[in-house]
Amino acid sequence: MKETINEPKKKMTIELIQQLIQTYGGSSLTHLGLLGDKKVFITKDQKAAFVYRKHSNKCIVLGEAIGENSVEKLIEFENYCKNMNSVPCFYQINEKAKSMYEDAGYRLFKLGEEAIVELNRYEIAGKKGAKLRTKRNKFLRQGYQFEVSMPEHDMNLLQELKIVSDEWLDGREELSFSVGSFHYDYVSNFPVARLRDKNGKMIAFATLPIQKDLITIDLMRYQKELPYGAMDMLFVSILFWAKENGYNCCSLGMAPLARVGLESNSSLIEKAAKLLFKYGNSIYNFKGLLTFKSKFANQWDAKYLAYKPNSLMPVIKSLYFLVHGKKSLNYITRIKKPSSKKENEKIS
Repeated sequence: MKETINEPKKKMTIELIQQLIQTYGGSSLTHLGLLGDKKVFITKDQKAAFVYRKHSNKCIVLGEAIGENSVEKLIEFENYCKNMNSVPCFYQINEKAKSMYEDAGYRLFKLGEEAIVELNRYEIAGKKGAKLRTKRNKFLRQGYQFEVSMPEHDMNLLQELKIVSDEWLDGREELSFSVGSFHYDYVSNFPVARLRDKNGKMIAFATLPIQKDLITIDLMRYQKELPYGAMDMLFVSILFWAKENGYNCCSLGMAPLARVGLESNSSLIEKAAKLLFKYGNSIYNFKGLLTFKSKFANQWDAKYLAYKPNSLMPVIKSLYFLVHGKKSLNYITRIKKPSSKKENEKIS
């Protein structure tokens, strides 16, 4: 069976997904369906959509079904995968959905925890918020400006964003699948928050996808020579802006391997992942990312990989390929430790 079955034309698919989001709500991953690097399976009754990529014999779904997330919809998608001789798995499902996947015969691997800011509780007053408050006040005194623009963005702004993005990439390839990447069509969908210096030069920005009362800090880029504390200033400003505009929650994305392998019932591979979090900063800045997001988050939601028995390692390999692309096998050898304390401070 060809993968085009039950995959309507792109425009109709986007319209239907938007309707599902309006009816059922979305998640902090839903906007990544607009990247154009994934396929969409829509159930026969058009009440659920699965956004996925196929690699080898794996159909990897990003998050859970958009719309009605039920056992019946899951079985329909499994049958679709079976007709393609593929095995389904689900990347970054939430705690509430765990039991449904376990009952359907899936194993679960904890990936990390998503950092959430409940905006009605967020403040930087008092002793706890002293450091962030001091940094923010310093930037305001020095004439730094925070602004948010809504779609549609003019080309001059998009080109200005691209300059910052290209400097941040520094020749590296964009990642994909589970993270945002810079494309004019993609960025144009969302509000964009920006931080400018006293001369009006943009030094950092972030896109802000919105799903009803949930806002997500998605694509985040900054210049190389960034003043210490500038990203703290950007994040605090975004959170205050979101709070003032009536949003309930802001997602800062997942901190990979955060608090993985700590529970008494953790699997052996989760306990091994705990060691990777502890000693693997030369591969990925696990601790730095958790530390940075912990400055703002007041809620943490566990995220899991749901996979069929005996398929975990092939699924992890496929996921790595989807995120890092064709050159993924050489990716780890190209990652370097931050060369200085200053580089670490940008995200810590």
